[in-house]
Amino acid sequence: MSADRPNTPFGLETTREYRAFHTFLSAARNHRLGPLYEQTHADYQCAGGNGDDTDAVLDVLDTLPAYQLYAWAMRHLQQFKYDHVDFGIVPAIEENKTELRQRLRDLSNQGIKSGDLVLDPDLALPDYFTMTDFHQHPGGVAGDPLAGLAYEMARAVRFKPGADSNNLYRNIFSYLPERDYRRVLDWGTSFGAGVRTWLDLHPGTEAHGVDLSEPCLRLAYVRAAERNMTAHWRQADLEHLPYDDNTFDLAWFAFMLHEFPPARFPALFKEAARVLNDNGVFIGFELAYVENSAFQNALQDQEGWLNDEPFMPACFKTDFTTLFRQAGFSSITIRRFDQMADNVTHAAPDIPKRQTWNIYLAEK
Repeated sequence: MSADRPNTPFGLETTREYRAFHTFLSAARNHRLGPLYEQTHADYQCAGGNGDDTDAVLDVLDTLPAYQLYAWAMRHLQQFKYDHVDFGIVPAIEENKTELRQRLRDLSNQGIKSGDLVLDPDLALPDYFTMTDFHQHPGGVAGDPLAGLAYEMARAVRFKPGADSNNLYRNIFSYLPERDYRRVLDWGTSFGAGVRTWLDLHPGTEAHGVDLSEPCLRLAYVRAAERNMTAHWRQADLEHLPYDDNTFDLAWFAFMLHEFPPARFPALFKEAARVLNDNGVFIGFELAYVENSAFQNALQDQEGWLNDEPFMPACFKTDFTTLFRQAGFSSITIRRFDQMADNVTHAAPDIPKRQTWNIYLAEK
């Protein structure tokens, strides 16, 4: 590795006790998503639940101890992951914050000097971004210089044991039309896992990642540098992208749509269409309702509120086909994204799926 590259991976060396605690949390989460979900559904049916709207479903669910435990676990297992006084992610980082902050700044400043990392200290962050601790991440992903590291550590234990969390990007890319994608954009890149996955598959292409979060972008640059990858990272509001018209052949997103107030969608999609060339592709995936299942839809809405995802219920009700067409896309395909099922825990096949996803493909 060249002298201007980091010699050791940036991050936090965790203790055995820390890892054991998070293994327990992962097992508890899988129990919630499997047996506890199954018990909630069984108790719902025994209570005569057959409502065809979410309010009617919740009227029954709120009386069931199994659902009360299910909801408690949804809220508090996430809080334990971040904030447990002995083994939480945030306290673990806090113990080492001075050294970690300095090292992240030193490593990422190499990118600023080379032009691979462009930050905007005057960027006005949207209120919806700063006022919401999405998925209960304390202070959000821009509230602390190490917020990107905390988010990366939290995501590492999000999927079921043994699952490759970056496989979701390979699954997205498998839906792409056969074309030559020479310049690509990760639309809401976070800490850059999608860009690194793309460059693994297409090492000769030019990859860009854009995000609001400076801490995430600094980490994205460092993670790419650790692998001797060159990518281009830019801090910007997705409603005002700092790129010329017709810049990219492809833009993708992952779990982004539910993070926006729906009123922002027209401007966001119009801007995405602007920076794509005449044959450009906009692709990504998002959580969705299970069709014809008021039971699942009610639980999905409640998980949005329980996990500090306030825009999630409205996202599920949005007509994305119309919005993409109004933004300037001429060909729109929306269908189920079944490959994601390999990454998460599911309950028994004879009850409604707890979670499902859509893949969105819009072409100019």
